[in-house]
Amino acid sequence: MGDCPGMGLRDLEWRKAYSSSSDAILRDFYIPALANSTRYDRLAGFFSSTSLAVAARGIVGLIQNGGKMRLVVSPKLQKRDVEAIQASTERPEEYVGGVLVSELDEFESMLIRDHVFALGWMIANNRLEIKVAVVFDRGGRPLDQQTMQEQGFFHPKVGVLEDRSGDIIAFSGSVNESATAWLDNVEEFKVFRSWKAGEADYVEADLSKFARLWHGVDRRIQVMDIPMAVKEKLIALAPSDIGAT
Repeated sequence: MGDCPGMGLRDLEWRKAYSSSSDAILRDFYIPALANSTRYDRLAGFFSSTSLAVAARGIVGLIQNGGKMRLVVSPKLQKRDVEAIQASTERPEEYVGGVLVSELDEFESMLIRDHVFALGWMIANNRLEIKVAVVFDRGGRPLDQQTMQEQGFFHPKVGVLEDRSGDIIAFSGSVNESATAWLDNVEEFKVFRSWKAGEADYVEADLSKFARLWHGVDRRIQVMDIPMAVKEKLIALAPSDIGAT
């Protein structure tokens, strides 16, 4: 599948489902989709160097197209983190900021680091907004990563791409973003197109899911702007020119 200037999402051929076990998803999906989009909204699951790399796949095409990205992530809080938040006078966002910065210090390979550089460049150039979502139980206690996974919070992968004409494709499916090397992850997702009868409702559902989280509509999820310490860390990693990535 190719792409060229002036093409839109509906000008390309999309399969209804992709799997990294049988498809070259970077070449067949991410690169052409992002290169022909001006907006990319993504629920990336738990914040980690690997999840950032997955979120950044093919992102240079979006940048070259003048596009912008919004990303919602969740901190990987352990039980000790939850206990520390409960026992201290620190606001959750301050503690969460420390957890996220610590994760950024644990890059797993140069390949992952290169992609995180691209996100840092986007933040520095006002092309990327990141929000952090902390999930609470009914008693107001933050949920740790294990409990969130057991209850299904932030497990589905959702991405929404829109082009200059307002056409949209949405993808959602399984996610496995904790593997050591993201190229080894097995990803499977379905694709829905706003201009196709029978698929538009699925696109609207994914749009609504992202919007609810982005705007903090769910009472049990506190959504905050990415802590300044994390933003500064990512910007510090960014190259002066995106061509460096």
